[in-house]
Amino acid sequence: MTPGPDQTRAAGLVTLPGAYAGLLLGGATPYEASLVQTLVLVGLLAAQVIAAAVTVAALSGLGEERPDAVAT
Repeated sequence: MTPGPDQTRAAGLVTLPGAYAGLLLGGATPYEASLVQTLVLVGLLAAQVIAAAVTVAALSGLGEERPDAVAT
């Protein structure tokens, strides 16, 4: 797994230049195109954070002692 900011940077270099160029060709200003690109990357990062939090919450109870476990 790569850290979130590094993965976000890589996603911007690989996947989003087409969207950026498309917005520019569609008549958007460079500021608007970069704003859309930034919002998409922040959304991807937020989804990763939420997924990690849900996973931790779901797995946090696995280490607790089961009531039906035999005491030795």
